[in-house]
Formats: sequence, structure tokens, C-alpha cells
Amino acid sequence: MRRPGSVVHSENSYASGNKKRPRGPRSTFAVEAMRSSKPALQRGLVDLKTEATGYYVHYYLQSLPNILDISKSVLDDFMPIWLSKAENRMLDLALSSMALAVFSQARQHTRAALDASTNYQQLLRTTRGTICSLYEGNIDAWLLAIFFMSRQRHSTAISAVNLQTFCHHDGALAILKTWKESLSHYHPPTSIIKHTRRGMIRSALLRKLALPDWILDGAAFGEEGWELEYDYLSVRITNLRYQVSLLVKEAATQDPSPGFTSAARALNNEACEIDNGLKVWNSRFPHAWSTQRHILSDPPPLPTTFFYSSTVLTCSSVAYTAVWNQYYAMRMLHNSTHLKILSLCHPNPDAFDETQRLECVSCVETMANDLASSIPFCLQKFEVVGNTDSSEDQSLVTMFTNHDLKPPMASMTVWPLSIASCLGDVKVEQRLWFSDILSRLGRMLGDRVIESEGDQWFEL
Repeated sequence: MRRPGSVVHSENSYASGNKKRPRGPRSTFAVEAMRSSKPALQRGLVDLKTEATGYYVHYYLQSLPNILDISKSVLDDFMPIWLSKAENRMLDLALSSMALAVFSQARQHTRAALDASTNYQQLLRTTRGTICSLYEGNIDAWLLAIFFMSRQRHSTAISAVNLQTFCHHDGALAILKTWKESLSHYHPPTSIIKHTRRGMIRSALLRKLALPDWILDGAAFGEEGWELEYDYLSVRITNLRYQVSLLVKEAATQDPSPGFTSAARALNNEACEIDNGLKVWNSRFPHAWSTQRHILSDPPPLPTTFFYSSTVLTCSSVAYTAVWNQYYAMRMLHNSTHLKILSLCHPNPDAFDETQRLECVSCVETMANDLASSIPFCLQKFEVVGNTDSSEDQSLVTMFTNHDLKPPMASMTVWPLSIASCLGDVKVEQRLWFSDILSRLGRMLGDRVIESEGDQWFEL
């Protein structure tokens, strides 16, 4: 791909006409999209949809190098499917509606916003007319289309409170169920199926919903190895939170059932087992993923926009930090849930209960501090100087003040921040700091739901 303003000239047998270029299947739509990176004089010849798509593909659909599968989402699966299904109208409309919506916000382009809405309405009509034709050959295209429909609704949402996008989550869940019950015995899970299921687990986690039985086994959806271990724990946490929500509602009544206390104690035991499982899973991280602690050199008054304290954590790769951040966020969420369970078990706690409570409070605080210390590295807001090989506090870092954020880095950080900014057990100042960064990332990603989380999001 040419960079704007560059000139490329290469004399070879193809350019001279002595030899014909090899031709084969290629995505004309993909080629058109790439034209958006050409100089401005040529850009005038490109229609708005193609320019917006090129902009979105170039800036928003580039995966980070060496990203681990556990950190991937449906977005990371899109390009290969798109390039192989260039004539798929449903995918065309899904991508273009999202691209136009993001482009309209980035460039303050009114017509792009109108075209995004038009394409979205066309996509709705297309999906309604073809839903009965679901089969193994178009499962991935359907899941991708629903993913972008949900994202497009996020980009145009008025607030975070009115979460109509969950209807798209329910649609994706229905398609996964069709695959699992009717197609999985001869159509193995694709990465899109696997990553869509992960998204549905997160959706249930946010909404405190129970997961249906058919979705519980991660292995049936392509999870394996240590990712399957994490998946198993995520499923248990999701269903635990649902059970806790039921007890919280029951506790609000004047006459809880006779089995209330025993049910709460059973959930307490489950919570202890899950937290131990998370610690064991974390203990198996390879040594190459180890974190290093550094100190800001000559820091300004803290916290700042991207630095909560003078301590920052790094890894040898941002890809490893992404996994650590998932761990920090999940343990924060789980221990916050555990605190709710303890309050249900023991309205008047004894010494043992108080010990458990303090352990949970300490865990939430530690995980929140570690996440806050990892965010600057994920967003590439500093460079390390001095001794970079030590795991001790011996090296210093220099802050970047004008380093632009990149959408792939932001996307990787959104989920842990979404959890951290919604937990009432996180210190108020720190939670507001998480919320502020999340809002900035949402604005950059063109996601108004995420952007408005700082003010209107619900508490987990």
C-alpha cells in the first residue's frame, strides 16, 4: 500500500509489457478500499463508500502483531472472510454501514452519516429476507454481519443506558445455537464461531444472565489448552453472577426463603474455588510473559490522562500485557462479586468472614492498581530508559505527550477498562480515571456507548 505523497517507480518485465502479470481471484472491493491510502488528488475519483471503507479497513481492522488468540475477537477474523467473499452483499452492507458511521464521526461528514443509516436499513431488509437460508457455508458471514450491525448501533447510540444493541447479541446467540444443534456434527467450529461465543459470554456477564446449557462447553466451540481453562472459569463466573443476582433480589424481599442462607454459603464456596482457579491459571503464564515494574522519571502531578501513578508495568510484548489485563479485570470482577456473596451470607460477619472480606477488598485494590499501571504500556504512552532487564524498580520511563493512540491498541484495552470503570468496589478516584480513559477510547473508536460509559454506564 502506498503512503500518501509517495512515488513508486519500478522497471521490470511486467511494467515493460514483455510479460503478462499473473491473474487470479481477487477482491475488487478490497482493491477499491485500499485506494483510500492514495494521494488526495486521486481520492477525488473515489466514491464516498469506498473512501470510508478504505479508511476503516486501514485504521481499524489491522490486528496487532503477535496478538494471542485468547485476546482476539471477531474483528480479528474479518479480513480473510471479507477478501474471500467480496461479492457477498450482506457483508458489503455490514462493513460499509459501519465504515461510513465511523468515517462520518472522524471527518464530521454529514452525508456519510446519512449513507451509513441507509446502508444499515438495507442490511436489515437483506437479513430478514435471507435468515431462512442459513447453512454451514454462510454461518461466518451471518455472524460477521450481526457483529457489524451491533457495532453500527453502538456508533449511533444516544446514550449507554438504552442498550438496544443487545438485540443483536441475542441474534448472534440464536445463530450459534443453530450451528451447535444442527450443523456442528459435520461443520467444525471456525474462529469466528469461537470468538462470537466469547462475545456472547461477555454479554451475559454484563447483563447478569445465565448461559444456556448448549453453550457451556468451550471445547465444542474450538477452545483448547490454557484458553479452554480460562473459558471454563469465565463460564463459571458468568453463571455465578446470575445466581448472585437472584439472591440479591430475594434478599430485597421481606421474607427470604428458608434455604436462602445455605444457598448463599454454597455460592461462597463456589467463589473461593473460582478465585483459586484464576490464580492457578495465572501461575502457568510462561516466564517470557513476566511483567516488569518501572518508575516515571520527573512525573507531573498525578494522575494525568494516561498515568494513574508513577509506577508502570511492561512486558516484552503488548500482546502479553493484553492477557495480563484480562486476568486483572476478571479477578477484580470476581472478587467484587464475592464481596456481594459475603454480604448475603453474613449480614453480621464474624472474624473469619471479615478475613475473607478483607482478602477480597485487597485483591480488588491490587488488581486495579496493576491494571492502571499496565494501561500506559498498552497505549504506548512512554519509553523505557536505563536498566530494562530488571524486574525491580530500577529503570525509568519517559512519557510521550504527543503519541497518537491507535484503534487496535484501544480495542484491546476496552474490555478490561469496561469492567474496572463499573465496579463499585474500586476506589472512586481510580474508577473515574478508568472511566475517563474508556470514554476517550470510545470517542476515538467511534463507539458512543463506550464513550458515554463514564457518566451513564451501569454498575457491575
